[in-house]
Amino acid sequence: MQVFKTYFRIIKKNMGQISIYIGVFLTLAILFSFSSPSKDLDNFMQAKTRVAFINEDEHSPLIDGLRDYLKDYSVYVSLENDTQKLQDALFFRDVEYIVKIPKGFTADIMEGKDAKIGKITVSESTNGIYTDMLVNKYLSTVKMYLTYYNNITQAELAEKAADDLKVATHVQIKRDENQNSKTGDNAIYFFNYLAYAITSILLLGVTSIMMVFNNKNIRRRTLCSPIKNSSLNMQIILGNIIYAAACWGLMMVCNFLLFRDDMFTLNGLYFCINSLVFTVMALCLAFFAGIFVKSSNAQSSVTNVLGLGLSFISGVFVPQEFLSKAVLDIAKFTPAYWYVKANNEISNLTNFNIENLTPIFQYMLIELCFGAALLSVALVLTKRKQMNGS
Repeated sequence: MQVFKTYFRIIKKNMGQISIYIGVFLTLAILFSFSSPSKDLDNFMQAKTRVAFINEDEHSPLIDGLRDYLKDYSVYVSLENDTQKLQDALFFRDVEYIVKIPKGFTADIMEGKDAKIGKITVSESTNGIYTDMLVNKYLSTVKMYLTYYNNITQAELAEKAADDLKVATHVQIKRDENQNSKTGDNAIYFFNYLAYAITSILLLGVTSIMMVFNNKNIRRRTLCSPIKNSSLNMQIILGNIIYAAACWGLMMVCNFLLFRDDMFTLNGLYFCINSLVFTVMALCLAFFAGIFVKSSNAQSSVTNVLGLGLSFISGVFVPQEFLSKAVLDIAKFTPAYWYVKANNEISNLTNFNIENLTPIFQYMLIELCFGAALLSVALVLTKRKQMNGS
């Protein structure tokens, strides 16, 4: 097993460069994973709108009732009733909604007229739309009581409207007990960045080995030795497999240390399977690239171009939903695109039936097809080089 031992001596010699890629990967994965926004659908907190309440009418229980009702959903901001100052406040987002009670509003509404409240709001503001709904809800309740109650006073009207509007429905979001809980969003960042790390590390390691054993002088000396060519190839193949498995295993250990809770789920299991499939493909890619790499400079160029290039266009660094259609159409011809696409599908899985899993297995199969194609071409080229004696 002299060749096998030599294999790992070469890997050990290149551990400095390999460690750099591992360090960069872990830094990026940890940084982006823990800084990503959490998508917790089980909790909801009502955000209060910044509101200015301008009353041009006389004070009345009806207007005070509206002010008190909005107070539970808003933060009041004091502003002068000046058009320019109100517009400036909206522009600088000091307020998002301005309520303007026109003169004669109370008298008009008590007489059953179509009284309306003036409003100024930030364009397309969701908080403004929500506040608008609250104002309309209050007015609808008041008008309903005016329709069915004769001789009702303003105080009674405001009190009844307040009592009705206090009634609320308690909503509790529960997960389907028959479905597995979704893996945390942090884990997907780790596995997506894994594509860059695994590709770069395997390219660096395997091409280093092939540069040595493809050297003409070393190959001629090897052919003169008692080692059979088949034994030489088998030991190199075994070394490649063990090296790839060790790299994948190291990444999985880091993953379990960082996202232990997320990984003890079915989502985590399929993440691991998909990453293993991609590792096999990356090993085939590294073997293919090793045929053409003849120097350290070429090795660095190939590692950076393939590692970074595939990552940028396939959705590793930039989520696929943010990439243009033209870029995605090109990325479909790369295995990293299908790896990331499978990860996205796995992250969204809550029901693990065959219908939901079939697309994921198809994406994994596409990754393996890329690997098989690269390996086949590499073997043909290697055989041709051996026959030509080069």
